Amino acid sequence: MTDRTAEHYERVAADYDEHWSYDPDYVRRFADAITDSLRLTSSDAIADVGCGTGLYTRRIAETVRPTRPILCVDPVPAMLERLPRQSDLQPLVAGAEDLATGVVPLPDGDRLDAVVMKESIHHVGDRRTTLDGLAGLLSRHGRMLVVMLPRTIDHPLFREAHERFAQLQPETSEIVETLRASGLRTSVSYRTFHTTIDRQRYVRLLEARYLSVLGEFSEDELREGIAQFRHAYRDEPVLRFDEHFAFVKGWVAPG
Repeated sequence: MTDRTAEHYERVAADYDEHWSYDPDYVRRFADAITDSLRLTSSDAIADVGCGTGLYTRRIAETVRPTRPILCVDPVPAMLERLPRQSDLQPLVAGAEDLATGVVPLPDGDRLDAVVMKESIHHVGDRRTTLDGLAGLLSRHGRMLVVMLPRTIDHPLFREAHERFAQLQPETSEIVETLRASGLRTSVSYRTFHTTIDRQRYVRLLEARYLSVLGEFSEDELREGIAQFRHAYRDEPVLRFDEHFAFVKGWVAPG
């Protein structure tokens, strides 16, 4: 994660959860999709790498009821400070790279049965080394899930934001190939989440830079982008769009 990205999350941490309060069911459905994809059980040692405030991790914990705390890994202290203080969530200030390379070791020194990386892989600089290192932390029945958007998204953003997002986002095929090179078997599935939101509320989300790509723009650039957005969607008081996610799964081959 770059310093600029870390600064972005430091700024938005206090209001981060409120960005998604317009549709609590969205969080539930997404967390349940992660739980289902990884087939999480209460006995699994789970790590959510790049968990942010733990918005989705909390729901996973409610559903799975793990016997060991879910390790909530994030490099931004301000985000982890928003994590609820509960026995089934264990915060760890670290980046994915730190955990993968052993700069920050696993607290109990044990192996992980499941690793979740939801919409955080694009923040990782050396993805090959990082994913290989995380794969090396898996138990003999371990699995890893990388959830990511495609380079072209349907979010109602302004043109420059779409272009910048495409530049920063890796291809799904790159992640699949990297996991395979790490010795994992892989599969890819696709999930679509429908979103409906009032236009004026969405403007406030843009102003709050609710997507990390918006942190790439200066105040003047963002103001101009929002003006473009207002003009483009001036006749749509309610916005409806689909979010298409790739669920890239890797798991340790038996034997």
